Amino acid sequence: MRRFVVPIVAVLVIVAAWLILGSRFWKPVEIPMAAVRKGTMEIALRASGAVDAKRAFTITAPRVRNIQITWMAPEGAMVKALDPLIKFDSSQQDAELAENTSNLRIGEASLARQQQELEIQGKQLALALRQAQRNFDEKKHEAPKVADEARLELELAELNARAKLDQIRADVQKAELEVQRAKDKVAQARKELEQMTLSAPIPGMVVYLEIWKGNSSAKVQQGDSPWPGQGLINLPDLSEMIVKATVSEVDASNVLVGQDVRISLDAFPGSQFKGTVALKGTLARKKEQNSKVNVFDVQVSILDKDERLKPGMSASCKIIVERTDGVLSLPLEAVFEVEGKPRVYLENKKPREIAVGRRTDTEIEVVSGLQEGERVCLIDPRTAAEGLPAQETPQPELNKGRIPPGPGAVRNRPGAK
Repeated sequence: MRRFVVPIVAVLVIVAAWLILGSRFWKPVEIPMAAVRKGTMEIALRASGAVDAKRAFTITAPRVRNIQITWMAPEGAMVKALDPLIKFDSSQQDAELAENTSNLRIGEASLARQQQELEIQGKQLALALRQAQRNFDEKKHEAPKVADEARLELELAELNARAKLDQIRADVQKAELEVQRAKDKVAQARKELEQMTLSAPIPGMVVYLEIWKGNSSAKVQQGDSPWPGQGLINLPDLSEMIVKATVSEVDASNVLVGQDVRISLDAFPGSQFKGTVALKGTLARKKEQNSKVNVFDVQVSILDKDERLKPGMSASCKIIVERTDGVLSLPLEAVFEVEGKPRVYLENKKPREIAVGRRTDTEIEVVSGLQEGERVCLIDPRTAAEGLPAQETPQPELNKGRIPPGPGAVRNRPGAK
């Protein structure tokens, strides 16, 4: 009898130990639930791009040779309109202005002398001409020989007056041209001297540009000697910011000017900015060189003002291409594909086939089969029923791309996967 009791007691101990210890590892799986929601569904199209200023101005080197930068406004500094940005060595321009100013004074003095000479000669020649005329008037009735001599003297005086006056007038015109050339040189020297200091045409932030230096390119800096017309500083106006993004040519037809946009920046996770589509390109272009993918450029205006926004920041845009009210929807995790048909599992674990329609990144439209407020499982209860330990129970997974459109579903809609 005793030999039978010992094995029975051992079995009972093992069973008790299994029940006690097993309960710690094989806890009942709590299936997460979600309720059918009725509300607004937004179909969105995602586009990536970079933040930029709506208005920007490029500061270029003046059309003057042999210039050297002596000072620059600090990069990243915020400047107001007319604030100085770049200064160049102006010693050569100062010397040229002084020389040309001196030449102008000499030319103006020479012109004044020529004009005075013209006045003097004009009066002297006029007097000589009157004397010759009077002499002729007195002798024209005398002997023919005397009258002819008086007439010849008058004609000679007239010819001499015209010749001398023409010569003096030509000298005056020449002096006037010299003065005008000197004035032009003075004006050019002053203009070049003024260009030795470049000022901000608009308020903005100083951004240095890269220029070619020997065998490589680098940002412009003090001491550089740029070529005439070379870009030196970009001055974006940060009061109005935009996102320059691209969308594929397949989705471009769904993007319209005026659509709402939600903007996220990699630099500020969790922050979201409001925007609107301001411009869409009319022609497609290659996404990258030698790429077969065509894209359209899209410009998004950022409506929120934030001093943290800077040109060049990576941005992700969610363009709302359609917004519908009164839509029944579920999280994507709640819908499963079984034998090619969409199915949900109700709160009582019973399956139900449904018809689905449009979808977003997180939700899917319920066309029929469920009512508002009904609760469904977010994981397959069949998996939970296998009795796996709680730590090993499969987590809810997104079924994006696995749900075929059901009755009433909208095919090829923006945002559909």
